[in-house]
Amino acid sequence: MSESSSLAKPSLSPKEIAPKSLAELDAMHTGSLMSRRRALLACPESSNLTAQDKASLLLPIRYKDSQVWKNAYQELKQVLATREHLPNKQERKAQRQARAKRKR
Repeated sequence: MSESSSLAKPSLSPKEIAPKSLAELDAMHTGSLMSRRRALLACPESSNLTAQDKASLLLPIRYKDSQVWKNAYQELKQVLATREHLPNKQERKAQRQARAKRKR
């Protein structure tokens, strides 16, 4: 049994994120938008590629230093600004504890 067959090769390229139109973003569930936001923020700042290489890699979104990433993040923020607030982990915990306290 070879060691290489039992171990998965780690991916060296950043996660690819497909650009979406404002209409597509608007149709997405808020939780999905938040997941997209996390994925966009997880993109590396930049790559070590030349300008010509970067031009060939514009789509899908991979790096924060691209105009495509900046546009995608701006559009995402624009859509999220119209949505309801989703409580974070601490806020959900406080709400849960308050409900439990009222039930006593």
